[in-house]
Amino acid sequence: MRMQRLYSLITPCVMFILLISSGHQGYVVLKQYKKVSDKLSEADPVSDSDREKVQDFALFQPAVSQPAAQRTVQAPINAEVEGIIRSDEAWMSFAVIKTPSGQQSYREGESLTGYPDTWVEEINRDNVVINYQGSPQTLAIKRPDYFKGDINSAPMPAPQVEPGLNNLHLNDYLVLKPRFDNGHLEGYQIKPRNASAFFSHSGLKKGDVVVKVNTVDMTKEEQAKIIIASWSKMREAEVVVKRHAHLENIRVNVLNN
Repeated sequence: MRMQRLYSLITPCVMFILLISSGHQGYVVLKQYKKVSDKLSEADPVSDSDREKVQDFALFQPAVSQPAAQRTVQAPINAEVEGIIRSDEAWMSFAVIKTPSGQQSYREGESLTGYPDTWVEEINRDNVVINYQGSPQTLAIKRPDYFKGDINSAPMPAPQVEPGLNNLHLNDYLVLKPRFDNGHLEGYQIKPRNASAFFSHSGLKKGDVVVKVNTVDMTKEEQAKIIIASWSKMREAEVVVKRHAHLENIRVNVLNN
C-alpha cells in the first residue's frame, strides 16, 4: 500500500521534469532557427545578372534560332554557243562561243575569255557545259529564230532541187582531218566518208591536203576553225588542195557531183 502511494507521487514528478526538459530543448531550437533566418534575410538578394550567369552553366539550354546563311546564287553567264564541232576524239572537238569579249572557238579545258576561273568543261552535240567559278552551267547551241517558232522570221525558200538533196551537205561525203608536220599545221587531209563515188567524181584523189577553202587559209588554225564549224552546213565550196607539191583548184558541190 505504501509502495503504491510512493509510485503515485514519483510519476507526476518525472513527467513534470520531462516537460520542462522538452520545453527547454524547443526553446533552444527556436532560438537557433531565428538566428540563421536573420542572417539569411540580411544577405544580398541574387541579382538578375547573377541568374543569367548561372543559366549559362546550365546543362540544357533552350535552342536559339540562328538566321540561316543566305546562299549565293550564281548569275547566268553571258555567253552564247554559235556552233559546235563534235568528234569522238576530245582534242578535235571545239565550240564557237560568243561573249562580251568577242567570238572565239574553245576546246575542252580552255579558259573562257573575260571570265576569271571559268573554263569549258564539256562539249556535247547540242550544248556546252561551262564551269563558271565552280558552278556548272549548260549553254545550248544557238538556233535560228525560225526554229523557235517565230513566224515572222521564216527562212528564205530554198531553190527547188531533187527530193532528198536538201538534207545533203559536204560533211556527208567528205571528212577533214588536220595534218601536222613538226607541230605545224600543213592543212586538212580530205577523205571520203563512205564508199560512194562522190569523192572520185569531184576530182579529189587520195592524199590530197586542203590548204584553202573559199579564200580561207586552212594552214592558219584560227581561220580554219571557221570552215570546220560550218563544213556540216555547206553544200558547195571552192577548195585548193596540195597534191605532190602542186596546187589544184577543185569545186565540190553535192548537187552536181
